[in-house]
Amino acid sequence: MEPTAKLLTVSLVSHGQWELMRPLIGQLSAIARELPLQVIVTENLREHRGADDGFAGLDVRYIRNIEPKGFGANHNAAFAYCNTPYFCVVNPDVRLIENPFPALLSQARARPGIVAPRVVAEDGTIEDSARKVPRPSVLFQRALARLTKKRLSPDYKSEGTIPVDWAAGMFLLFDAQVFKRLGGFDDRYHLYCEDVDVCLRTWLDGGTVSWTNEAIVMHDARRDSHRRFRYLRWHLGSMLRLFTSGAYWRFRFGNVAARQMNNY
Repeated sequence: MEPTAKLLTVSLVSHGQWELMRPLIGQLSAIARELPLQVIVTENLREHRGADDGFAGLDVRYIRNIEPKGFGANHNAAFAYCNTPYFCVVNPDVRLIENPFPALLSQARARPGIVAPRVVAEDGTIEDSARKVPRPSVLFQRALARLTKKRLSPDYKSEGTIPVDWAAGMFLLFDAQVFKRLGGFDDRYHLYCEDVDVCLRTWLDGGTVSWTNEAIVMHDARRDSHRRFRYLRWHLGSMLRLFTSGAYWRFRFGNVAARQMNNY
């Protein structure tokens, strides 16, 4: 009997985070018994990787970088090994509360493009992972809210499956053909805003970006940009690149999402 063709490729990037990522790979290994998938792990920093005990039967490929790469460049390199209809990028600190892929894949089949799950924190609080296209004034409001420890209202209601301008890159499931046609992530961004850019370009390409609340994952956020100047510098540089990009302005003033959502 020939092996079942795999449906999904999951791309993980480790920055010396094998122990952090190990539980996630274990969860993917359990899911792989029912859903044919492959996992690509990119070791962006040199590290001592532990044994793969408990991952029996999971198709895992390891990529070891000679030099560190950015978020987009790493996932683009992993996509070169993707031969499945769907490609999913996941942060190493994500945990799968239950199998999120059936709901995500169902939406991806119905509306090719990008699909993201609801993301919650460890305490169950819903993360602000689906947002409207960013504007400088809104970013200022968010920064002020953090300083004053106030919580802003979310851009979208966390109900059902809805179209959104963009979804955060800690967990994004792509139609592989759409990802290929877009050329993947724009690796000129470094660590931040790649997710915004690829979502806007997906809308511009005629695809959709969906937020599926029936699929839920947990994320242990590591907000280094709030603690390290280097990360903050990367964040600010990426925001500047986004605000000066053609995709941003075509999306914002072309009513692209509005036209596409009318047919949603």
